[in-house]
Amino acid sequence: MSTYTIYVPGHVDRSKIQSCALDICSTFVDIDLETFDVSAKLEEHKYFIVLDKDYFLVYQKQHPEGVKCNYQQRNLFMEQMRYNDVLSKWNNIPFKETNGIWSYERLSVLYFVFRPKADPSKLSGHNYYNTIAEFYDTAEEEDFEKFAEIARTKDSCVLHFFVVNRETTFHVVDTSNPGVNYKFSTALGNKIIRDLTFKWATIQDFIEEEKTLHKLRPTTKRDPNFQLRDNQGVPLQENETFELQMYNSRYEDNLKEEDRVRDDFDHVEVTDNEFGVYIYGSADHGAVFGFKVVDGITYLTHNNDYICASSGETHIETILSPELPSKERRIQIHYAEDGNLLLSKWNGDSYYYCDWIKASYGEFISDYPELTLRWGEPVKLVIKQV
Repeated sequence: MSTYTIYVPGHVDRSKIQSCALDICSTFVDIDLETFDVSAKLEEHKYFIVLDKDYFLVYQKQHPEGVKCNYQQRNLFMEQMRYNDVLSKWNNIPFKETNGIWSYERLSVLYFVFRPKADPSKLSGHNYYNTIAEFYDTAEEEDFEKFAEIARTKDSCVLHFFVVNRETTFHVVDTSNPGVNYKFSTALGNKIIRDLTFKWATIQDFIEEEKTLHKLRPTTKRDPNFQLRDNQGVPLQENETFELQMYNSRYEDNLKEEDRVRDDFDHVEVTDNEFGVYIYGSADHGAVFGFKVVDGITYLTHNNDYICASSGETHIETILSPELPSKERRIQIHYAEDGNLLLSKWNGDSYYYCDWIKASYGEFISDYPELTLRWGEPVKLVIKQV
């Protein structure tokens, strides 16, 4: 389905125009510029583009005269104009005007995209939008060395790396040494592309980080002698109740080790309306919890309801259920080396973390395991008897 209409006047050689990812969902129409009626086209389309030799023009109802834009950021401007005034300060993108032509101050990233399976909707996020693209049509054409040769001929784009995208698989590749490359999924892309673009990290950094990820994954091995213990190390019995608390790392991040406050906690509370388990930054007592052991498996409970995972593949919340959770919705309890509790989905790839909704509260979620595994901060809990 076509999302964009791009008009090509006779004096423009389209083969000399740099491609972009959104060309996949664009219709190119040849026109005679002398008879082209902008007003009539604006009645038909909310927005459209007219190509020129050194720039392209974006037409919207708020810009009937056309806005001249730089070709290197065509993908970014096209994404912008679909939802907003093309020059609005959307997503804090600082556009600038030079000699009547609008551009974006940051260099674009070069993508080599497998055309038969191209899906621009997968390239979401600010760091994906600012791209130029070259397309290839067969798996045999996927040659990082040849792609590197093409990348070296480009100007006005990031030079030290490029991206290869086939379906849901991405590689970042060192332009000067294509043998140095790193495979990643869409969930990781926004951070990887940003860090490489700003040279906050190198491809080799991600390669080395990959070697240690197994140390960060939750263990899937069950402990047949597992017992819940309070913050004093005392084992709990099933009829005992307790609070769940966590160190408030927000207060600790910028302090020296000796100055960190060790008795400052956020309390785990349970909302009444959505039955989600949330963390509140409050000095008041949190909710009262307990646990049950069923078939040798320990389940956290609240008011006799089981704490479990919501269904779905992403943004998995922590909720309550009156029924014993299925294996897919079971939450596994782990002990960290420091004695604090960690939570994960049963046999999950990463620990739960806190998504801070406001400064005063957030929710336990498991979302995009690859992302949280590398750069998330797991929620560490302590049990305090009441």
